[in-house]
Amino acid sequence: MGITLITPALPIVAEELEVSAEKVQQLLTIYLFFLAIGQLIVGPLSDVFGRRFFFAIGSLLIGLAGTFAILAKNIDLLIFYRAIQGLGAAACLSMGRTIINDFFDKVNASKAMATVQTIQAIVPMMSLSCGGALVFYTGWQGVMFLISIAGVIIFFGSFFLLPETNLDKIPHLKFTIVKESYIDVIKNRLFLLYLSVSSFQIGAFFALNSFIPYAYKELGSSALAFGIWFSLTPLAYLLGNIFNRFYMIKRGLEKAILIGCALSVFSVLLMAFLDLTNWQSPLRLAIPCIIFGFANGLTVANATIGGLNSVSKGVGTASGLIGSVTMIVGALSGALLIFFGADKSSLTGILGLLIMIIFSLWSSFQIYLANLKK
Repeated sequence: MGITLITPALPIVAEELEVSAEKVQQLLTIYLFFLAIGQLIVGPLSDVFGRRFFFAIGSLLIGLAGTFAILAKNIDLLIFYRAIQGLGAAACLSMGRTIINDFFDKVNASKAMATVQTIQAIVPMMSLSCGGALVFYTGWQGVMFLISIAGVIIFFGSFFLLPETNLDKIPHLKFTIVKESYIDVIKNRLFLLYLSVSSFQIGAFFALNSFIPYAYKELGSSALAFGIWFSLTPLAYLLGNIFNRFYMIKRGLEKAILIGCALSVFSVLLMAFLDLTNWQSPLRLAIPCIIFGFANGLTVANATIGGLNSVSKGVGTASGLIGSVTMIVGALSGALLIFFGADKSSLTGILGLLIMIIFSLWSSFQIYLANLKK
């Protein structure tokens, strides 16, 4: 929600605060950057201190930063509060993945992750629709208010509903232990392949968020219309997760990832083709985005759980690394696409997405081959 809710507001923030598209893009870029850095820190620390504490602190930061952001009078202050939100979200996201892996075995963890992400897919779907409506009726301040409320709800939920799942904590915090944990994870080739799929698939979605509102605006769609059309993407992601949960997982996690990556490549190629036809309809963007969302539903949960299960120890470290690299890829790719003019030319953004998706397809094929050799 912290990412997708603000997407319809980006052009409005640029107009109201009289800043460039490159500057307002930092509301996403900085958020993703701190989302990445925070997970690198919280992941290994949770192996020592447990998961529940960081989940609670992270949600508190989200709530407080959202409240102060409402009062921001310039873009720099708004960017600063988005950075704090990113740190808070880093703790919650990293701990969420790790808690699932703590509690279930590989197969059931994949099913549980798919179920959780099916539920979570409703949030960005609602966020895009509500975000467009909020911007239309209350301005970008309404977006920050809703994020703040969400943080408060998660904070109290962590106290009353969330148990501690790290029952085998590392007894002492030592830099050498953290360092060795990262080295062990990075040396694991299979983990790196899963990491590649996860980071490029999710990163591509974040990159898509950076330029797609401008693409819809170029077609004459309002912020409200954009929110409604683009909400079909997380809806397709929801359907992809349901299909994955009840059908694809039974046929193998690796096969599901490969098919999902292939569908992602097809969706971006279709987007490029429709862009070149100059079809003046929102469906020109909506149809490829729907296919892309469905494909993500087949890849994200499976790649995440596959990566965590490929390491024998230091699951918190692996979880933090997956989340961190994903956010870095998303932040950098989104910023680069805007820098090279994706806010003015949709084709520039589409070509950038294609490069990322091709990398994820290659990695998924390597994972599939490795599984055949077992």
